[in-house]
Amino acid sequence: MGNMSTYNKKSISWGSIILMFFLFFPIGIFMLVKKMTTEKLNYANNGKSLQRLGWVLFSIGCIYIFTGSSLDFQGEDERNAVEALIFLIILFNGSGLLCIFKGKKYVKLARKFNRYSAIVNANIDHSIDNIAAEYPVDYETACKDLQLMLDIGYFPDSYLDLSGRELITPQKWQQPVKVMFYESTPQTVQPNPVQPNPVQPRIVKCPNCGATNTLKPNAPNECEYCGSPI
Repeated sequence: MGNMSTYNKKSISWGSIILMFFLFFPIGIFMLVKKMTTEKLNYANNGKSLQRLGWVLFSIGCIYIFTGSSLDFQGEDERNAVEALIFLIILFNGSGLLCIFKGKKYVKLARKFNRYSAIVNANIDHSIDNIAAEYPVDYETACKDLQLMLDIGYFPDSYLDLSGRELITPQKWQQPVKVMFYESTPQTVQPNPVQPNPVQPRIVKCPNCGATNTLKPNAPNECEYCGSPI
């Protein structure tokens, strides 16, 4: 997923937001919007906190309702007091209901993103059709949801290949190519038989008479002129 530390550095505490809601309402709204727009990878926790804030604001609005119904306004200030009370009731109850609604929406969105993340991380095949079938949603919805997740910061360095109908992730394009080696059947090499060198005739000089003799294989070793052994 994305780099959560980047968002944590810019994080605004919920305590500061609630405090500003009571001290200066517009600044509280600004801080709330900034927190929800900068911490996009923290939808689940922020959504739950937003719901809690909504219930607090709604409860304050209800307190104003009960307080106003128990007071007896008299004199010239009655109209102004009623108008101010109605404004506060609308402000707190309206903003409270809005926070509750938005908080539930963010929690639901976080659950959807977590499911997509689990599907992608659990499978090597990142075909959009397979992701959509496993969720399950239709192909167009899966493309829309995955693109939204990529824009927010999920699956860093990834992109949608719509022509190939696939989510391309770093694990996908860094995956080594498997080279198949086929073992060949060893062949027995027959050694060539050693052929004996044929015995060649020899030229020998007779030590007795000095004549030159040609000794053939398997012939008697004697001089053909004087008969002396050679």
